[in-house]
Amino acid sequence: MKKIFFILLNVVTGFCLAQSIQPQVINSAGAHRPIGSTGLTLTDNVGEPFIQTLGPASNIMITQGFLQPDLISELGPSVSIIKNDVSCSDQKDGNISVAIANAQSGFNIQYIWSPAGVCPFGNCSSLDSLSPGTYSVKIVITNTATNKIDSITPSPITINDLNGPCKVKIYTGITPNGDGENDVWIIDNITDFPKNHVSIFNRWGIKVYETSGYDNDSKSWPQKSEIASLVPSTYFYVLNLGNGTILKGWVELIKN
Repeated sequence: MKKIFFILLNVVTGFCLAQSIQPQVINSAGAHRPIGSTGLTLTDNVGEPFIQTLGPASNIMITQGFLQPDLISELGPSVSIIKNDVSCSDQKDGNISVAIANAQSGFNIQYIWSPAGVCPFGNCSSLDSLSPGTYSVKIVITNTATNKIDSITPSPITINDLNGPCKVKIYTGITPNGDGENDVWIIDNITDFPKNHVSIFNRWGIKVYETSGYDNDSKSWPQKSEIASLVPSTYFYVLNLGNGTILKGWVELIKN
C-alpha cells in the first residue's frame, strides 16, 4: 500500500510527464485492474516476472516498464559455442564459433560482440585470428514478420594462452671468434616468421643493425665485416615477429 500511495502522490502533484505507451497484457493470466475510485488502472501479467504499468488519469500515464514478448520460445533455438585457445602467446590463432540450432526462416539474427572491434557489423557467427582474452556476444533475434525482438546472452568466452611463448627462443650471448659457435646472434625458429623485422641498438641508443627477414644465416648479426667496428658490450634489440608480436631485450657481445 505504501508503494501505491507514493505513486498516486506523484500523479496528484504533477511530477510525471504524459506518455503515449498504453497498458498491455502480454499473457492470458494478466488483466487490467481498476484501483478503487482513483481512475487509475493497474495492468499486470501473472505467472511470470513483470513490471507494473499504471494509468491513465487526466492524460497522465506512469509507465514503469513492460514485458518483452518471449520470442525465444517461438523460435525454439538452442545455442552452442565452440572455442579454440591460441597455440601460444605470440600467435593470434584462437577462434570462436556460435551455432544456433532449430533456427527458422523469417528470423533475422545479429551478433553483438565485445570488444566491438572483432565484429563491427554484427554479422559474425564465428571469429578467427583471436588473441588471448575474454570475449562476449549478445545474440539478437528479430521476427521479420512481426518485428518482435528477443535476445540470448551466453556466458563470456575466454581464449586462453596455455602454452606460453611460441617456439621462438632468443639467445643472449654472441662470441664472434670464428669457431662456429655463437658467432652470430641466434634466434631459434625465426624462419617460421618470415615477416620478422630486427633492430639492434648500442647502449647509447644508436642503431647498429637493422634487417627484415632475419634468418640466422644470410641475414644475421654481426656480419664478419662488422665485427671489427663493434665493441664488446651489451646491445639491445627490438624484434617484430610480423604477426603483431614485438619482443624486446638485450644481447651481450663478447670478444675473446
